[in-house]
Amino acid sequence: MNLPSACGNDPGPGNEARFQRLRAFKLTRMNTKMLTKTLAISLIAAAVLAGCSSTTGPAFNISQIQTSDGQKAFRAECYGVFENGSACMTAAQKMCGDQKVNVLQTLAGTKTPNDPRNVIFNCATPAQPAPVAPQPQPQPAPAPAPAPRKITLDEKTNFAFDSAVLTPKAKNILDQLVVDSQGTKLSSVTVEGYTDSTGPDAYNVSLSQRRAQAVLEYLKGHGLNADKYSMKGFGKSNPVASNATVEGRAQNRRVEVTLTP
Repeated sequence: MNLPSACGNDPGPGNEARFQRLRAFKLTRMNTKMLTKTLAISLIAAAVLAGCSSTTGPAFNISQIQTSDGQKAFRAECYGVFENGSACMTAAQKMCGDQKVNVLQTLAGTKTPNDPRNVIFNCATPAQPAPVAPQPQPQPAPAPAPAPRKITLDEKTNFAFDSAVLTPKAKNILDQLVVDSQGTKLSSVTVEGYTDSTGPDAYNVSLSQRRAQAVLEYLKGHGLNADKYSMKGFGKSNPVASNATVEGRAQNRRVEVTLTP
């Protein structure tokens, strides 16, 4: 009597069916694992392609547009599955270079959809510092007014004794004064006569005045031009030296001529 094999090697009809089902199950598991790996590789490749895109690559498209109010602008559109608003702003910044990206999403007329992957912008020129106004140069000080010119005619060589008559030497001095002043009009000419303290005061005032008058008339008569002429005799007033000495009294007997430009 033949007994069935305990090791299951009997190639009977029941064992053959079980073997086929086990084989089909193993093939199904292998196919599922291969499909999962293929899908994962595809997704990784897509992510790498999206990460490697640029402003001119397939994930970005930047085009120039014009807003309804006539402004020049650009539209940055992101197509990648994994792209976002930050990536679009990066592309916009590359477009603008050193200039600032000025987002116009809220500007009337752009009709920008509420999508961070669709950015309307323009490139703003960086603000330039205001020019520094040059400091005003100090104005030169006005030239000082020319100082008045004064000459003194002493009595000894310019007048006869106890007289108001001009000597030839006095006339030469006054002639040179007229020549030096030719071509100009003076502001004023002032002639003042003085004496020493010898003699009555009234006489000294009269003599000093006559001498001053003689000098002024000579200057005017020989062409000295001025807006104003004046003369006065002061007698013994305003001495320039002591009247106690002969030399001092000689210095006090004088006529002073002042020319003011």
